[in-house]
Parts: sequence; C-alpha cells; structure tokens
Amino acid sequence: MATRSLAYPRIGCIRLGRVPRVVLAVDGDRPAILRQARRAGVDLLEARVDQFHRLDVAAVAQQTARLKRYGLPLIGTVRSRLEGGAAALSDAQRQRLYAQVIPLVDAVDVDLRSPSLMRAVMRASRKVHATMILSYHNFHTTPSTSVLERMVQRARHLGADLIKIATMARKEDDVVRLLELTLIHRRQRLVTIAMGTQGSISRLIFPLAGSLLTYTHYTPSYGQLPLRELVAFLRRYSPAFAAAHRGY
Repeated sequence: MATRSLAYPRIGCIRLGRVPRVVLAVDGDRPAILRQARRAGVDLLEARVDQFHRLDVAAVAQQTARLKRYGLPLIGTVRSRLEGGAAALSDAQRQRLYAQVIPLVDAVDVDLRSPSLMRAVMRASRKVHATMILSYHNFHTTPSTSVLERMVQRARHLGADLIKIATMARKEDDVVRLLELTLIHRRQRLVTIAMGTQGSISRLIFPLAGSLLTYTHYTPSYGQLPLRELVAFLRRYSPAFAAAHRGY
C-alpha cells in the first residue's frame, strides 16, 4: 500500500520530482566532455571519488572543486568495493575523503550498509545543508520485496532526503519487482535501478514510473546506457524532460 506523499528534495538548483533527471557519473575532470554536458542533456554530475586517479585528500579536494566549474549540481560519493567501488578503501579512509568532498558538493550519497561511516557523513552533510542520499547497492542479486521494503523504510527512518535502491537483475522478474517498488513509492523520494544487461530497460522506464534520477557514465557499465541514447529516449517519451531541456 502506498504511503503519504513527501515533499521532493532539491539538489543544488535542481528540484526533483516532476522531471526525470539525468546524472552523469564522473571519475575526475574531463573538460572536453563536461563543457558540453548541459547541452547534451545532463542535469547533475556525480563525483565518483573512488574512481579518481589520485586519492590523497588534497588531490580529491582539487578534482571535486574543478567539477563545480561546469555549473551543474554535484553529488559526491566514495564507494567501497562492496558497493561497486574502484578502490579498496577502509571506512576510515572513506571518511577522510568524504570530509574533503562534503563542503564542495550539493548532495552526498552513502550506503546504508556502512552504519558508522553513514552516521558521520550524515552529521557532516547536515552542517552544510547538503542533500542526503542513503543508498543500497547489491551487485549480486535482487533481494526479495520484503528486503527491499525494509531498506526503503530504514533509509526513511534515518532521515534520508533521497533513497536509492540499485540491485542486480538476473531475470525479468527482478526488473518487474523493482518496477513495482518504484510505483508503490513513486511519491516517496525514491531512485531505483536494475543493474546488469537484463536491467538496462530500467534506465529508461523507471524514470517514467517515478524514479527521480537515472545514471550514466563516460564508459557505461552494469547496464547503463550511453548518454546520447538515454537522453534521446527521455526527450521522446517524457514531455516534462523535453520541456526542461528545450533550447539545449
């Protein structure tokens, strides 16, 4: 049963809710691509700090600050290997990197399964009024509906501004169950993603069903679609997205 509607959050200058929003995940400053990002249909950037070439705190702060130059709201995240991260980082190392990133970004994404780190990141993010994304990533399978519901409820109880559920789709039923979750919670500040080849369709359909963000990367993986293909679909099938990007 659907629960009551919650006010949609804002990330920087972008109000989420009415318009599906495209997030381009980046592994550092790539001017040739990022200068054209807004015109290409990108709404927000995500700094995948764990993918940065250098991970010393000074370099991370410098790279993150450079990403702000492109005028798009910025999400910061430092993934562990369990969450699909590119580097083997301890929670203590990740916390130091988050400390550099949080003052520079508009939103922060941290995984629900890192409780001590999550609490520290939430405290720091609240101090600078960054939008708080609590996420659950499962790169092996799509758990039962009851498990997915528990993750949504836990994130909401903890005070997430935005809840992100990304799981590996092994069969069509996995995509269908995530779609059902999206429809049930479509007014509850939710982002849903079915990863893997089987789940590629979710990158297109879930935003039309109420998932607030859809992600791509310079080098798409885990079922991500190339930016041009993703944007072309949204322009065609989402009048709100087409209107928001008219003139670009």
